[in-house]
Amino acid sequence: MKRMSHSRTMWFSLLLVVFGALFENFSYVQNIIDPRYYGVSFVVIGIICAVLRFITTEPVK
Repeated sequence: MKRMSHSRTMWFSLLLVVFGALFENFSYVQNIIDPRYYGVSFVVIGIICAVLRFITTEPVK
């Protein structure tokens, strides 16, 4: 568990979960992202995940 706390990918995933929960449960947060940009935001999230994977040098044990 301690090694997971040093994983950038795990921190990014945690942020996605928190943002998703906020987005789903609070209507004022839904105004942050214009629906026109949903597709672009998924592309950006995918790119960030790929970059984090490439800079990861050790497996999480």
